[in-house]
Amino acid sequence: MWGNRALTIREAAAVMAVLWAVGACLLVAAWRSGIAEQRASRAPVCAEGQEFTPVYCQVTLDGTMTGLTADKADVDVAGRHITAEVSLSGSKSDVSGVAVRVTMYRGKVIHIQGERLNFDTEDAPATRRWNLQNFAAGAFLIGFFLAPVNVVLGLLQRPSGGAQWLRLSLPAELPSPSRRADIRTEFRPW
Repeated sequence: MWGNRALTIREAAAVMAVLWAVGACLLVAAWRSGIAEQRASRAPVCAEGQEFTPVYCQVTLDGTMTGLTADKADVDVAGRHITAEVSLSGSKSDVSGVAVRVTMYRGKVIHIQGERLNFDTEDAPATRRWNLQNFAAGAFLIGFFLAPVNVVLGLLQRPSGGAQWLRLSLPAELPSPSRRADIRTEFRPW
């Protein structure tokens, strides 16, 4: 429904096509993010001094948590204070001083693991791929269900109530008993 009227069949088809196109683009982006995830897992180990640079390498270092909220994680790694964006739910206990293992890729924190902690950050390629796949599925489902439902609702709102389209109308009057007998004799199978 758009305002007080249902979309026409063409408008609903256009909405469905746009949502499917968006879903397809998101799936391509998820595929590319999956390739980035494979590259991250196959990246060579960083040489000394490359841990915090955007060089194509990966390393896991010891660190200490200094803070954790639903949207950011603060950690000290190799004498540096790093803040990483995260997306966490549930209650966050005080994690200050907890020893963790921090995985760095291209100079960014992608994973934190320690006592009671094990999560990817927003910079992790796996997180992006998962988010893109979920949004693509949502776009496909919305396009698949809402546009056809809108068309059916529009047909039912027509003055005829959509009865002609749904074939729910009955004849204005039933045939007389003599006419029914004539119909039966006209359509005898023998």
